[in-house]
Amino acid sequence: MDFRDLVYFRTIAELGHMGQAAERLLLTQPALSKAMQRLEESLGGKLFMREGRGIVLTELGYVLLDRSRVVERMMNDTEREARGYARGEAGHIRFGCAPTLAKYYLPNIMRQLLSESPRVTIDLETNVSGPLLKALREYRLDLVLTHVSEPIDGFHVSPVLKDEVAIVASWAHPLASREVQVADLADYNWVLPTESAILPWLKDLFHRHGCPAPMAQVKATSILYLPSLIGGTQLLSLLSTRNLKDDVTGQHLTEINVAGERLQRSFALVCRSPESLSPAARSLFGIILDASPPTARDSWRTFWLLWPTSQSGAAQETREIAASTELRSTELRNAQLDGARPVSASPHSRSR
Repeated sequence: MDFRDLVYFRTIAELGHMGQAAERLLLTQPALSKAMQRLEESLGGKLFMREGRGIVLTELGYVLLDRSRVVERMMNDTEREARGYARGEAGHIRFGCAPTLAKYYLPNIMRQLLSESPRVTIDLETNVSGPLLKALREYRLDLVLTHVSEPIDGFHVSPVLKDEVAIVASWAHPLASREVQVADLADYNWVLPTESAILPWLKDLFHRHGCPAPMAQVKATSILYLPSLIGGTQLLSLLSTRNLKDDVTGQHLTEINVAGERLQRSFALVCRSPESLSPAARSLFGIILDASPPTARDSWRTFWLLWPTSQSGAAQETREIAASTELRSTELRNAQLDGARPVSASPHSRSR
């Protein structure tokens, strides 16, 4: 498959007209038609069908269009990084981070990264885990630091921090300053995040106590920025206990004591593999892992050991790897600084 043919194909798909596409590409229409015939022969199927005076994509055409966008992004990233290296620049990182960690954990990490690599450039996306992992799968991000609650097939997961999530409300809320039961929570509506991995925990909490699922009256991509909204109403929400220690957040919100119910969660670095990262992204990877406490790694190994054995083969293999392998960030960072490949304990080990 010729990459130029993919470019031609995308232009035709965007314009829906062979003649207009040929004009934009500065090609004759017969030459463009021949390129599409060549592409269809290599794929074994038709990419377009006629509709009126124009053309539309077939099912195969839509599949190729999605894949071609991924290929184009990868080619553009490769060209940009190669030009950056040729000019002596440190490279570019597309990094996704959970909002809580972006506020409380990331500043020191970025300070160290920019001190070691002053010419590095960073695209930072803050969001909940669902959109971040989706962007990682679609090659729009290189590395993600987010809440991970289960093994992820095809990705390298390295533990970083443990965290607790509490149920919160206004200081003036009727449930504040006293111990309550889960059934008491069912009388109030909620401010809840969209696509967050903490939602199943809340639904399970209600289910275990025979209560209907919580009603989300307000949905937001991040709760971190809404303490005054929650504090000015009788809505309930979920928030990291780290946030309650913040003067601004603590001024508006307090934890609702639900018989000691808190979600214990782990934040982790997720990527395809440390070895596949660019030197700049690998440096960030090593800095974050160096800063992670040993207790986070210990609790994570326990999590992987307890993960049900009925999972898919890939997840089961990953679980066994995690149980037998020490994560060695110092070796990985030293290898990066020395210009060598990361050191691994085994062909499957997590580089640490």
